[in-house]
Amino acid sequence: MRKTVVFSLLVLVSMLSAKSQSFEGMIKYSNSYQSKIENLTNEQLNGLMGTQQVYVIKGDNYKSALNGSFTKLQIYRGDENKSYTLTAKSDTLYWEDYSQNQDVAISYEIKENQEIILGVPCDVIVVQTEKSKTYFYYNSKYTVNPELFKQHHFGNWYYTISKTKALPLKTIFETEQFVMTSVATEITPMKLEDNVFEIQNKNKVAKATW
Repeated sequence: MRKTVVFSLLVLVSMLSAKSQSFEGMIKYSNSYQSKIENLTNEQLNGLMGTQQVYVIKGDNYKSALNGSFTKLQIYRGDENKSYTLTAKSDTLYWEDYSQNQDVAISYEIKENQEIILGVPCDVIVVQTEKSKTYFYYNSKYTVNPELFKQHHFGNWYYTISKTKALPLKTIFETEQFVMTSVATEITPMKLEDNVFEIQNKNKVAKATW
């Protein structure tokens, strides 16, 4: 059960956590969690995963910093198609191959003009898998080029953005263990240096086993 919960949490980080030219800059999200697990309260889950996320993206690289007590940082590098996760338990970065996906999408539905977020009208795509359902609210103002992420199958990222061609302004992720809601609170286009996405200490890297 613990491995299933950790895997599901890391899937959503990766989702939260990647215009004719893709958006480059920073998006801040406010995250909240509802637990469905006995003996794990909403407050504990919010503390574990964090309620604030700072996401930056440039081309086929993205990075998320979170204020939780479990996941602190995630860096996705497009040239490797790998994600590196820093937890609070050690200074080791744990990597995963994002060509793999243990929860493959089986259907989707798009509904237009479902919500206004930061003054921007958003459509929603609802992606159904065997284990989860994701509501992904988006607007073409914040475009992403899906071809940059053609091998990024983890979290059904390519599957989703190949249809929306945009980043999420709001995500609702439902599993048997929890419901996560992530809403953009601030969007800042900016030029980012490539070294923002560098893996600084490659001597402290290990394959993830969760």
